[in-house]
Amino acid sequence: MSRFLPFWLAAAALVSGLGAADSSSGSWSCTVRAENDLPVNTDRYYTNGLSFSYAHCTAEADAIWPAVLRLPGLDSPGLLATGFDFGQVMMTPADIHRAVPDAGDRPYAGLLFVGAVWQRLAGDRYAALKLITGVVGPGSLAEQTQQAVHRALGVALPLGWDHQLTHEPILNAVYERRWRTPVWGRRDAWGGDGLIVGGATLGNVLTQAYAQLQVRAGWCPPRDFGTSLIRGIGALPPARDAASWGAHLFAGIGGLAVARNLALDGNSFRAGPSVGHRPVVPTLETGLVVRSRTWQLAASWNAWGREFDAQPRRAEFGAVACTVFQ
Repeated sequence: MSRFLPFWLAAAALVSGLGAADSSSGSWSCTVRAENDLPVNTDRYYTNGLSFSYAHCTAEADAIWPAVLRLPGLDSPGLLATGFDFGQVMMTPADIHRAVPDAGDRPYAGLLFVGAVWQRLAGDRYAALKLITGVVGPGSLAEQTQQAVHRALGVALPLGWDHQLTHEPILNAVYERRWRTPVWGRRDAWGGDGLIVGGATLGNVLTQAYAQLQVRAGWCPPRDFGTSLIRGIGALPPARDAASWGAHLFAGIGGLAVARNLALDGNSFRAGPSVGHRPVVPTLETGLVVRSRTWQLAASWNAWGREFDAQPRRAEFGAVACTVFQ
């Protein structure tokens, strides 16, 4: 792990800088997010993700790396929030009980990451940039995490982690835009709205573009920009509306246009397990959000189409995010 020390020192410096910036500016939020295929009882493909995110409102002059704010959308006047997140994700083949995994199935892969996030909210428009570093391979501790969970649950241990992707530092960027449609009904009673989401990721982990159309309806629909998965921005600033509580359903349909996926295409600089990726992957999401003036709970079910040619069926997983804010 010593070879990755410079990456972690740089990440720590970046996170500490974000956390120190304008600590007296007011509103903040903390989000714990868990994603797992347990709801569909599969333990295959994208099997688990866990992250912690923190964001706070920041004055323009106090934002770290102000050059970032020249990007389209981030250069607009409006609320600026900066923060960080860190977490771990793991992917496994369909059969985790084989000591030597099927060469035609997706490889074992784990990622341990830390990310810095800039978010701009300007009326009905949203823009964000997330810069990520970390490590893929044994240093991600994905093997130890999955084995510990399986021991706690009293189920058979996965056997193929000796064949996971090898050590590789990761550098990735996520850039995302969202647009909120006019509300129908009322924000202080029954109503709803829509979201248009578009973004791109660039780096050795994921290089892809993505888009989604989402509709939301319920009691006191929030004046926010929805939720996000770990692979995306991670956590968006929650609404701080006057309503004492609210609840709404949401559903979205979209897709990914993939140029590279390290977890499928294998390590960047050495030979190893890989299966290649499909260039287009459809996505479907539906869920529920319940919130008050100081907390929010979001739960969703997600289905992704086949990500590689030999994959026999879509992947499904659930996501739960708990946020507290002020």
